[in-house]
Amino acid sequence: MSETRPLVERAMERVELRPFTLDCFHDRRDRKRRNQRIAAGVVGIAVFVAAVWVVTSNPFDRTSSPAEPSPTPTERVGFIGLPPKGAPTSTPEHGELVLSLYGGTTAGPRSQIFVYADGRLIWQREANLPYGANTSSTGFLEQRLSPEGVELLRSEVVSTGLFVDDLTVDIAKPIPAYNAIQVRNGDRLVRVAYRHDRGVERLATSEQESTILRLDARLADPASWLPASAWADREIKAYVPSTYLVCYGPAANIHVNESRILNLFPAPAEDLLRAAPRTIASNGPFGCRDMTTEAARALAQALEDAGFEGDPLVSPWVLGYAFEPSVAIAPGAIENTVDISFEPYLPHGEAICSPCG
Repeated sequence: MSETRPLVERAMERVELRPFTLDCFHDRRDRKRRNQRIAAGVVGIAVFVAAVWVVTSNPFDRTSSPAEPSPTPTERVGFIGLPPKGAPTSTPEHGELVLSLYGGTTAGPRSQIFVYADGRLIWQREANLPYGANTSSTGFLEQRLSPEGVELLRSEVVSTGLFVDDLTVDIAKPIPAYNAIQVRNGDRLVRVAYRHDRGVERLATSEQESTILRLDARLADPASWLPASAWADREIKAYVPSTYLVCYGPAANIHVNESRILNLFPAPAEDLLRAAPRTIASNGPFGCRDMTTEAARALAQALEDAGFEGDPLVSPWVLGYAFEPSVAIAPGAIENTVDISFEPYLPHGEAICSPCG
């Protein structure tokens, strides 16, 4: 870290970012329609008496009522890539994963949710929502569940009896990508993966498929059915990571020495990458480094100072750059392009770059 700090400090001197604000929230409440009108005279009195009798003899069960909609920001609070300057890091930085979903079918948008023992609900959806990062994705957002809410979600999955051992099945209903639900059952995480006609030997039974698709829809939008008591804080905020997984390599899947790839970056960016610890995510020509948000911001600035522009083709869900070096990546390379992406780490120590699972 002592080697990295001078590099970061020099690069950060050139960084100028917009301030972060989250002060434009407002509450929305359900509006209940009234279908009866009180008539005049005797009819009005009769309706009034009948209404009193219904209320006193059949009180509503409030414990089973869904929660009111979450307070919704009036401006975008989600982001893709690095957080706005001044955004406080989400805490605690680490958490025990209780439940996760990589979901979505042809009937709904792609979604991810992550539920932690401390109550945090971190989620991302492929949708154009007013508070999302852009017209394609919300970016990672967070809310906080009560202990009851965490257990309600966990029990919703475990009670199906399907999550005893890890399982991968094919289902008949078309889905856009590989999906999976993971839940803590006892002292371990059990994972059920499901996909459509990908050659998996085990086919889901009709009952299993029905259960999986029901859970997919329910978990993708827990706010639509959880009771008010399930929430500790329904306010929607941006999830702000403390660290990023920065990965780089040739756009074409060719094997090139990682050191050669690093040599192709502008010198300030190369220095920052080499100073960061290499991770086990590195694979073949694709190098990966763990970087603090501060170091990742300095690296992004170094790339932009060299004329690089963010490239959504690297991934629409993370900050990515692509460039063509002045020398060939390797002799005979079909495509002479290098990609680099910045993927946020989640509290359970996994970097997630998109809602496709």
